[in-house]
Amino acid sequence: MSDFRHPLDPLSSEEQAEIVAHARRVWQLGDHHLFAMLQLEEPEKSFIKSFKQGDAFERFARVTIWDRKLAVVSEGVISTKGDAKSWKIIPGAKSPVLGVESEIAITVAREDSGVIQALAKRGITDVSTVHMETWPIGAQIPKHLDDGRRLIWTPMWHQPTPDANFYAHPINGLHAIVDIDAQEVVAIEDNDNIPIPQTPGPYRESQTGGSIKLKELMIHQPDGASFGLAGWKINWERWNFRIGFDQREGLVIHDVRFKDEASERTIAHRLSIAELVIPYGDPSQGAYRKNAFDTGEFGLGNFTNSLTLGCDCLGEIVYLDASVTEGDGTVRTIKNAICMHEEDFGILWKHVDVDGHTEVRRGRRFVASSIVTVNNYEYGYFWYFYQDGSIEFEAKLTGIVLTLADTPGKDHPSATEIEPGLWAPYHQHILCARLDLDIDGTHNSVVEVESFAHPIGEKNPYGGAYETRETILENEKSAQRLIDPMTSRFWKVINPNKQNHVGGHVGYKLIPGHTTFPLAHEESVLGKRAGFMYKHLWVTPNKEEERYPAGDYPFQHEGGAGLPDWTSANRSTENTDVVLWYVFGTNHIPRTEDWPVMPVERTGFHLKPSGFFRRSPAMDVASSESVDPQCH
Repeated sequence: MSDFRHPLDPLSSEEQAEIVAHARRVWQLGDHHLFAMLQLEEPEKSFIKSFKQGDAFERFARVTIWDRKLAVVSEGVISTKGDAKSWKIIPGAKSPVLGVESEIAITVAREDSGVIQALAKRGITDVSTVHMETWPIGAQIPKHLDDGRRLIWTPMWHQPTPDANFYAHPINGLHAIVDIDAQEVVAIEDNDNIPIPQTPGPYRESQTGGSIKLKELMIHQPDGASFGLAGWKINWERWNFRIGFDQREGLVIHDVRFKDEASERTIAHRLSIAELVIPYGDPSQGAYRKNAFDTGEFGLGNFTNSLTLGCDCLGEIVYLDASVTEGDGTVRTIKNAICMHEEDFGILWKHVDVDGHTEVRRGRRFVASSIVTVNNYEYGYFWYFYQDGSIEFEAKLTGIVLTLADTPGKDHPSATEIEPGLWAPYHQHILCARLDLDIDGTHNSVVEVESFAHPIGEKNPYGGAYETRETILENEKSAQRLIDPMTSRFWKVINPNKQNHVGGHVGYKLIPGHTTFPLAHEESVLGKRAGFMYKHLWVTPNKEEERYPAGDYPFQHEGGAGLPDWTSANRSTENTDVVLWYVFGTNHIPRTEDWPVMPVERTGFHLKPSGFFRRSPAMDVASSESVDPQCH
């Protein structure tokens, strides 16, 4: 990797340690101040556009501090040299839950006499065999505790042996509610007397035998990978872009460009998944509060895996490490946090002429990926770049389904019984992509494209004709849209100031993939806090401070923040620097086959050139030398 540094590179572990030391000195931070988030303060677009290798620049970080004594959030911007740019208190905000706080809360719950007695009543005398998790209260907080304090609750599962599946033996109806800052159990809920399911849930290879064996599959690139890495910049095929990493969002893509013949053309400034919320649809005591914002309430990047060859990634792999700052100010480096490689993707294009001449071009794609583990779930974020100029994002969801206990065979309409007395609640995974596209520049417009057929008559004499209509989304309210498969609806980001060779506007289209619509009512606690869920598309003018669709601090927020708030101004979204917010996800109705392991589910979207290139970039792709020459 090159030593060249760029203003968009993620903050290194050394830089983060410097930031922590300067922040403590400049802002006089004590042990009661926790580092809730430490993120690169990204420079403005104009600076990035004019930046040249060798230019001097200063690195700044946005530091979010939680004051446990005063119960306030502060934000400051400070450089690696200790130059403080700003410091302010954020009224009413509550910090996300930090790893060090979760550990303390679980210790407090384990040592609580009421919890110990409730477990003993269920026949569990060794508290160390109980798996606890810390979840935000994602629904109504009990009234006697709803006084502004930061609270978490602790679902519990019994782990009778060290290798037992954490989620095979839920302890239903028993939860501790912990005041995070006071470090004390403030309530114990002991509501049900449902027996703990005893059916084992083996899932490790040592337990299952791994009896299905396939012959070895090798991916071999004898000349090495086709992409180059300069610092955090990727050069592959005609693409070049920058890999980024953020403690809150995880994997980020910056400054996407494509070499089109002699010119390098801009496509996107920043691409990220800005929020992930998981609404659970079961009203039982052990499930209805499970409505976590894994990005905004925990910081998704904190849970990034260290990836391994042959397991997470296969082929000629290049890895990047990432670093995160813990609540106590220590810096942790995640080895192999981001995996990069090439994949064969089948046929890119093929045609057989009537004279028998055949043209076949193999397709290949570049992949940048990372995987996080948040309690029972794994989320893989995969960004794909294709030789036809397309970009795809795919979220791969796997892990183990969350479980609760109930009477075997009971009518339990919002969960699937996967073993006798063991139930997996219905739930959704709803993601929001923040897509800052710059199609040949920063002044863009968004167009909705629909297909339709006229009634049989003059414009449709044979009944089989159809057309498309294009509607410019002129402002924020008109740009709040839903998908519509009946009209094959998609959205196109165009540059209205530049025409292609046939007089149309250059553009890229956003094509929805598999998705869902939230089933939680908008007036529910979750519906108010995650109001962005109720539209698949939002468009806003680009503002640096508008970063997250549910607002900066969704933890125990009353709701209405983020996209619903910003777009109430109904600002113009035409011929300006716009951001697309695309909401997508999946509705998971668990199957018995999802236990004890959950095979990968997928959701995502495509960005495809539409009038952007004079001809398909696929034309210039050569077949691999290993391809049978008969294909030509």
